[in-house]
Amino acid sequence: MRKIAGLALALAVTACSGLNKNTVSYQMSKYDTARYYVVSGEGTTKKDAADNALTNMQRALTAHTPAAGQDILGDLVANADVEKIWRDKEADGKHFYSLAVLPRTKANSILIPLLNQADARLTGLAQQFSTPADPLADLQVAYKMQPIIERRKALDETYQFLQADHSSYMPDTFAPYKNIFKEKMAAVLVGVSVQGVGGQELLSYVVDSLNKMGLGVVDATDPNQTIAVIIDTEVDNYTSRKIDNLIWCSSGATVQLVDVERQATFSSFSVHERAGTSRLEDSLRRSMQEVGEQAAQQITIRLENYLKTK
Repeated sequence: MRKIAGLALALAVTACSGLNKNTVSYQMSKYDTARYYVVSGEGTTKKDAADNALTNMQRALTAHTPAAGQDILGDLVANADVEKIWRDKEADGKHFYSLAVLPRTKANSILIPLLNQADARLTGLAQQFSTPADPLADLQVAYKMQPIIERRKALDETYQFLQADHSSYMPDTFAPYKNIFKEKMAAVLVGVSVQGVGGQELLSYVVDSLNKMGLGVVDATDPNQTIAVIIDTEVDNYTSRKIDNLIWCSSGATVQLVDVERQATFSSFSVHERAGTSRLEDSLRRSMQEVGEQAAQQITIRLENYLKTK
C-alpha cells in the first residue's frame, strides 16, 4: 500500500470530527513533515484530547498495517509524545485539541532492525534450496519462509506509511523472496487421472482446487509429475422406494494420492453422495458434483499436510 505524499496529514486532520480544522492545520504546519508524523485529537478535557490523539495515531497505523505486523504498533505509539494541547475559545463546544507527534527516526529505529532480521532469516532459508531443484524438498523450505515473507511485507507497509516520501525498505533485497512461495508451489506438478462414469464432472472440481493451491496441474501421462491424483468413480442407479417419481443416483469416488518419485501412496479415501431428480442425467450430475466438491476439499487438506510434513 504505497501512499501518496500528504495522506498521513490529511487522514489525521479528517479523522476527528468536530475539530476546528484551520487551527489544527495551523498547529500541524509548525512541524517539519519530513521529520515528524503528526496526528490530532480532541476531547472535553486535556487528558481526553491527549488520549484521543494517541488513539487516532494507533488507528491510522492499524489501517495501514496488515495483521502480520500489528504487534509492533504499540511500540510505535509508545514513542509518540503529545506535545500540543490547546483550547480554541472561538470553536463551538470550547473543546480541547491536541497533537501526537512521532519522530520518524524513532519509528525507523523500531522497524528497520525487524526488517533486517526478516531479510537475514529469508537469506538463510533460501540457502537450503536444493541444487538441482527438488520440488517437494524446496516447497518445504518455502513453507518455512512464507510466514516470514508475510511479516516482512506487513512491516514494510508500516515503514512506507511512516516515511515522508513513502519509500519501501531495501526493495531489491526483498524482491527475490516476494514470490518464492508461489514459484515453489507451481514447481510441484500434479497429474490427475479419473476413470469411471461421470469423471469429467468431478475432474473440474479437483483441478480447480489444485489451481487455487497454486500447484502445477499436468496431464496424468506427464513424466515430470511430482504427485499423482488417481480417482476411480462408480455410479449406482436405483428408483427410490420412499419418494415416488424421483430417479435417484448414488455416486462415489475412491481417491489415491501418490508421491511419484517414491512410488508411495501417502493418502487414500472414498466419498459417496446421492441425489434424486425427475431425470437420471440430472441425478447423476448433481450427485457427482457433490462427490467432486467433497473429494476436492479432502485432496486439498491431505495434500497440503503432506507437502508441509514430508
